[in-house]
Amino acid sequence: MNEQLIDWITRFQREKDIDALANLKDYCKDMIEPLIIEFTEKYGEDAGELLRLKWDKRFYFIFTKYQLNVGLPLDTFVKNTYRFYFMQVLRRAGYIN
Repeated sequence: MNEQLIDWITRFQREKDIDALANLKDYCKDMIEPLIIEFTEKYGEDAGELLRLKWDKRFYFIFTKYQLNVGLPLDTFVKNTYRFYFMQVLRRAGYIN
């Protein structure tokens, strides 16, 4: 992981630095969008729009849980966590039984 990402994660987790969080959001959008597209293809445009509205509502919480010292690649963490979160959102909205 590059030093800039480590800095943003550390600053957010230690200092609750909102600028660092905004930079992380910008960086992670490209990891999250393919999941939104995947779920849109499976459940339809309305489901995709719901996920686009909801993806950043849990971003703050999700990044309080990421552990730099575990060694899990950031993209793996983001994709796995968001897949789980999106399935919860779609289940609550009635797209998944």
